[in-house]
Amino acid sequence: MKLVRIELGQSTHWGILEEDTVYSIEGNVYGDFLKGARLCALGETKLLAPAEPSIIVCCGRNYPRAIQRSGRPVPQEPVLFFKPPVALCNPDEDTLTLPISNDTRFEPELCAVMKCSAWQVTEEEALRYVLGYTCGNDMTLYDLVRADERTTRGKGYYKSAPLGPWMVTDLDPRAVRIRGIVNGVTIQDGNTAEQFFGAARIISHISQFMPLRAGDVVYTGTPEGGRTISAGDLLKVEVEGIGTLSNRVVVG
Repeated sequence: MKLVRIELGQSTHWGILEEDTVYSIEGNVYGDFLKGARLCALGETKLLAPAEPSIIVCCGRNYPRAIQRSGRPVPQEPVLFFKPPVALCNPDEDTLTLPISNDTRFEPELCAVMKCSAWQVTEEEALRYVLGYTCGNDMTLYDLVRADERTTRGKGYYKSAPLGPWMVTDLDPRAVRIRGIVNGVTIQDGNTAEQFFGAARIISHISQFMPLRAGDVVYTGTPEGGRTISAGDLLKVEVEGIGTLSNRVVVG
């Protein structure tokens, strides 16, 4: 099932996407729901990021080839950082580079959206708490991360977390191809089967020290091959079994 979050008129709705038609949801998207009446055609509405996070938790350094290139040690547990809700960016909306940075990077990822509160859950049960999976882009002001020796400015800035275009509820996250495309050229091509820590391990690890709540987002890491991007570039995140997230870069 594909779930979309849309802006229709002056209202925001969750819906079920079937081919090019959006149907209403009867019930709670984070609980029990049924397919309702037709809302609109996909082309008649604006797609919003398919999540309503109180926090966005990201896993870095999660692919062997990226670690080998950086020369850093292999992580023994998930390496985490946060993005605030204001980092969220809708599909087809402009994402940002900022005048304070000279090295903005593009990081395509598979993301999980939580269905309900997950607190101290095991790895074996962690995926039961996931509503669905979507495409994400961890935009990074790489020079600021290096200068600050922390991620607050470089990864937590405004509109640095594009997400979408929709969420797929029945995806197996353990072996999914991820491609990062800039202006039509593929610069990253990996598979979640390569990850040190899969989605279940990451979610379980996070839940040992903080509860993940319904609507929260977990980014699971980017494959090797990122590069500096510039204002005007068209970025695409292509995730097997989900679709393509597109955003153009502008100076914020």
